[in-house]
Amino acid sequence: MPFRTKKSRIWQYDFVIKGSRFRGSCETEDFEEAKLVEARLKLEAAHAPEATGRFTLGQALGTYYTDVCQHQPSARTAMSQARGLLLFLDEKRDTGALTTADVQAFINSRRADGITPATINRQLDMLDRSLKHMARTNRSALPEIDFRKMRLKEPEERVRELTMEEQEELFKHLRWDLHPFTMFALMTGARLASVAKLRWSDIDRRHGRMTFIGKYGKRYRFPISPEIGALLDAIPRSDDPVAGKFVFLYRDHRRRGYPLTPISHKGGGLMEDFREALEMANIEDFRFHDLRHTFATRVLRKTGNLKLVSRLLGHASIETTMRYAHVLESDLSDAMVDFSIMPQNGPQT
Repeated sequence: MPFRTKKSRIWQYDFVIKGSRFRGSCETEDFEEAKLVEARLKLEAAHAPEATGRFTLGQALGTYYTDVCQHQPSARTAMSQARGLLLFLDEKRDTGALTTADVQAFINSRRADGITPATINRQLDMLDRSLKHMARTNRSALPEIDFRKMRLKEPEERVRELTMEEQEELFKHLRWDLHPFTMFALMTGARLASVAKLRWSDIDRRHGRMTFIGKYGKRYRFPISPEIGALLDAIPRSDDPVAGKFVFLYRDHRRRGYPLTPISHKGGGLMEDFREALEMANIEDFRFHDLRHTFATRVLRKTGNLKLVSRLLGHASIETTMRYAHVLESDLSDAMVDFSIMPQNGPQT
């Protein structure tokens, strides 16, 4: 039944249908008219998605992006994943009507286009999370799809370590203004984006530590060693109010005066210079991200402490760090070469 407050002459409606609450203004001062408005709204509400639990795939992806993804550093990636899904799946399809066959057809299409298993799995994760979020927040129908069983097997990530000889050759051919950036990545194992985003405000010399922004905006601390401290002291700084906030800059040869400029979080055109230096140094099968692998492998070989390496890399789980366990395995093999339970003079007969 319509109602109104003491402070207003306009009638209001407030009712619940199948657990969903609907309320608002009837936009009239006439009680009889207000009852008609409420009756019409109840009829519409009975068929609304909130009451029927019927939402489309487009609504599920859009709701998950709005409620969760847009507030994360990976928002652009999430948007790209959602668009990729809707290129092959009908956005008007009811979420509850989605079948395993639909998802398998999506997988087959993406694989036929040469998309990697890792990328397809990320898109499946996006779809799975969107459907579950819609069911949790709006009680939408949840399709009976086991996404875990549909995930593709991903090849184990390669671990390429830079040798000391290759390191020397790389820096011989790398443009000088990229030396600090590259050397710092090798000293810390930080990702390209983490190094590029590093600001002077993230450096705490008093307590001997700095803060990196890792994947998904997660922050983690890293100790400043004497070697890292010396590098930071030698880095040229800019007087520009914007560029001066960032630790690592480069000389932009496309602009007059070659001003010191912040490095893009993806490296931008500077990665072409890095690859050119690799080619000139005759270093094959190596990427910038392999500097991170090199750091992890060297530290693990020196300390034998997998947990320590995991923390230095900012890994959420030590399982991620296990890819470097081969270093410990090789050390174990070396240790067994000269090991014997037999007497030094040989077995007694």
